Amino acid sequence: MENISYDVTGKINLNNIYNNPEPTAYFSTLSRLGYRIPQEAKPRFQRLIEARRSATESEPAKVIDLGCSYGINGALLKYGRSMDELYRLYGAGNDDVEALLQRDRDLYAEPADAALKIVGVDPADRAIAYAVDAGMLDAGVATDLEKSDPTPEDTAAIENADLIISTGCVGYVTETSLERLLETSLDSRPWMAHFVLRMFDFGGPEEMLGRHGYVTEKLEGLFRQRRFASAEERQHVLDNLRRLGIDATGAEETGWYLAELHVARPEEVAKSMPLGEVLSGSARQVVEI
Repeated sequence: MENISYDVTGKINLNNIYNNPEPTAYFSTLSRLGYRIPQEAKPRFQRLIEARRSATESEPAKVIDLGCSYGINGALLKYGRSMDELYRLYGAGNDDVEALLQRDRDLYAEPADAALKIVGVDPADRAIAYAVDAGMLDAGVATDLEKSDPTPEDTAAIENADLIISTGCVGYVTETSLERLLETSLDSRPWMAHFVLRMFDFGGPEEMLGRHGYVTEKLEGLFRQRRFASAEERQHVLDNLRRLGIDATGAEETGWYLAELHVARPEEVAKSMPLGEVLSGSARQVVEI
């Protein structure tokens, strides 16, 4: 990759792909980097959604996807797509945005899970607009919740959630955003599931959630997010992990960003529905390096 720059965490700066009028640059870039965390997350999210449905005895379920970009998790969870399919669909550039949008409206016309509602939250307003228009998201909120409270219109879209998820934004997004989301759904007491890179601390969100009566559990195992884009990025990350006292032997040193899954549920739910049983078949998922 040419003209690489790095942010304060040592990650390459990919700001140029996150908020375009259409997603081909986003998917083509992430495909080259082997980005796969939404695919890793999909079966875990699905089990949590089904467990939530069982707990509430209600088939309709509302998921808030924080840091949703172009609605990947919506495409995977509601429409049954895979990351490989998305990479094939958006692998080539397309100068005709309207034609691409119409193709996507047709693709996302019939959900695999019609009772699932996906609402995206991301400051990338053009990415949100595309995902909603194409149908990958049922609704979208482009307010930066790190800086501002949700507007009344935002609240109408995100309130009464069942599950709040993320697949990589925590570290840039903090407990500030998570608490603002939680406060819109105090009556529904949503569960949370966040895939967090090991270089970022989940302590702040966990403490905030504890104040609201939630128990946070970290699933045993590591999940690949994407490959490092350069030797320099790899070294930045290894240096960061070393400073944090985290051993990258046999893990990030092999060339991948690795994430952990943090699941937060109200204390009474965590006691009555053990996480290992909810995530049966994935409770001891360990990444294969």
